Amino acid sequence: MDAQEQELFTLINKYRQEKGLPAIKPSINLAYVAHKHAIDVVENDPDVNGGNMHSWSNKGKWKPVKYTPDGAQAALMWSKPSEISNYKSNGFEIAAKTGNRKTSTIKPISALNGWKASPNHNDVIVQQSVWKDAPMKALGVGIYKGYACAWFGRQEDTYPPPK
Repeated sequence: MDAQEQELFTLINKYRQEKGLPAIKPSINLAYVAHKHAIDVVENDPDVNGGNMHSWSNKGKWKPVKYTPDGAQAALMWSKPSEISNYKSNGFEIAAKTGNRKTSTIKPISALNGWKASPNHNDVIVQQSVWKDAPMKALGVGIYKGYACAWFGRQEDTYPPPK
């Protein structure tokens, strides 16, 4: 992770610790997925035509995903870590954007504050609601221009880095 991504990673863990939760270990594989997805969203706009920020384009070495509000392709999105990296389990993503994501720059604290203000995103970070019995053990962050994403995993990342 670069300096901005490391800052966001640290902010997420600090927030978790404020809530009495343990810090999550960094994952090079989930960071790879997060960074690839950030670039894809900014450069290829996979969320147009009915998808959202969890969509993936057809312009990479992965299966495209049109992530819709009904979550019909959720499993295909969650499997991205095992599809494009060496992480052998599903991952769970939260995403944020600022202004024009192609020309703006998102600040790590802005991404975290947006997630904290969103009940569903906040639930993932602090393991509430449907995430209560799903302790997160790995975290990777990706930031590209005006877009940030964090991928959480239930397994520690003991796998070799992606190539």
